[in-house]
Amino acid sequence: QAEEFGRFVSKLKNTNEPEGEGNMLDNTFAMHGSASSSFHLSRNYPIISAGGKNLGFANGRYLNYVGFREDGSLPGAGVISDAGWRSQVAEEEPPLAKLFVSILQRLGVETDSFAGYTGTLARV
Repeated sequence: QAEEFGRFVSKLKNTNEPEGEGNMLDNTFAMHGSASSSFHLSRNYPIISAGGKNLGFANGRYLNYVGFREDGSLPGAGVISDAGWRSQVAEEEPPLAKLFVSILQRLGVETDSFAGYTGTLARV
């Protein structure tokens, strides 16, 4: 699926924008992710975004909204047993809905909530 997303993004980048300047990727925001992370959790989602330069999006960077543990590892990273997902969440993890609110607002949709959550994510 990630390969298909890469091909899609490449096609957008290699297609001139018919009604404006730049390419279609500059005027399109695309996002690819999984419906769950390790062990089908709704935590620590890996999400890739591309495009949207002319819409105000800045990509090409890694954003971590959870923080690192004291040993330098990411929460949920490298989980090889169910201990990680059965435990309580130690860090306050922002809900994925805040990402969607941030994206919707950037695209001009007047909303402050999505799926029952309010607020946005900084740096999107």
